[in-house]
Amino acid sequence: MNFLLGLPLAEPVNGAIYAVIVVLSAIVVVWARKIVPVVLALFISVGAWYFLQHWDIPAHVFVASGICLAALLRKPKLSATLAGIASLVAVVGLVNLEYQTYPTVGSLDPRPVAQTIPASELASHAGNSAGLVHLDLPSQGFKAREAIAYLPPAYWSGKRLPVLVLLHGNPGGPTQWFGSGEAAQTADEFQKANGGVSPIVVAVDATGSETANPVCADSQSTKVMTYLTKDVPAQIKKQLRVDEDQSHWTLGGLSYGGTCTLQVATNHPEAFGTYLDFSGEAEPTIGKHADTVQKFFGGNEQAFQAQNPAFLLKKNRYPGLSVVFFAGDKDKPAIAAQNQLAELVRGAGGKTYVGALSGGHSFGVWRPALRQSFAFAARRGGLTAVHDPFRGIEDNDVHA
Repeated sequence: MNFLLGLPLAEPVNGAIYAVIVVLSAIVVVWARKIVPVVLALFISVGAWYFLQHWDIPAHVFVASGICLAALLRKPKLSATLAGIASLVAVVGLVNLEYQTYPTVGSLDPRPVAQTIPASELASHAGNSAGLVHLDLPSQGFKAREAIAYLPPAYWSGKRLPVLVLLHGNPGGPTQWFGSGEAAQTADEFQKANGGVSPIVVAVDATGSETANPVCADSQSTKVMTYLTKDVPAQIKKQLRVDEDQSHWTLGGLSYGGTCTLQVATNHPEAFGTYLDFSGEAEPTIGKHADTVQKFFGGNEQAFQAQNPAFLLKKNRYPGLSVVFFAGDKDKPAIAAQNQLAELVRGAGGKTYVGALSGGHSFGVWRPALRQSFAFAARRGGLTAVHDPFRGIEDNDVHA
């Protein structure tokens, strides 16, 4: 059974298998010599590419999707139906290969590492094992989805622990970090190596819905920045027993969440003590600079720049700022962004670590990035005599 659960779903060999399926399906489509399904599939695929191009989905995914549609749109015939189903599986596999969401068969239904505790029972809960709890962190200016928190065994002994707040990508939600991001598994492995002690990990909402992109800003329609810098810390302190010194807290995020993290760091550096930017962008964006400025800042370039990390880092000094950057070595835009922004952080008086991990814009990078950063965040949170089971970055790796 363990052998089956360990079978890979996102390795190069899987990609080769998916490619063969797509090619065979294409042969079935061409052999049928039916032009209408092909034209319709092409129209749908091009339309999908146009509307989703700001997500940087690889072209081969749209090609494979078009072949799948062409097979499924044919009149019912066994060969076309089988080709359509097989190519649909291949399309899903190719997307998974790109984003490394499910690395193995076992990751499709992961075993929980901690018991789930209802929020209403937190105060009365008695135990000495790790727990997961869903929290409502309300706000006046932002309608947020439920947050998810990992509480290590030391939490129940009354110890006040630092907090690691994690932000998801776009599309995505708080469950992203506790699913594909394996935040609970990372924290649990860390606490087992440290006598039950670990930062409390809280994944919070940063967009309001699965596909929304509010560019992490306070705008006329929503107050995301205020939510993350004021409401989230206040509600965590209210609902959980934590170290209330926010200079001991860490904020981190992936992709959109990484961009958002640096926005918080430069607009409200006092909100957290340490920042983790994984594959963030060079500036807040919905795809095009002009569209972003128009939609969220009424066309006011100055208002946009007032929330843009690159501009603020050139304008202001940030002597206490500490930022860890990670990106995939194949993710050229993220590598360029982190190199540029890290240089600006150092130029503004801050400290940085810049790392490149094998992979692209995917969880194949973000999972190890969190592990590599976890002990550093714990030490920055005031936890002493920390043993790092991941052999991640050291304090002196983060420098001016």
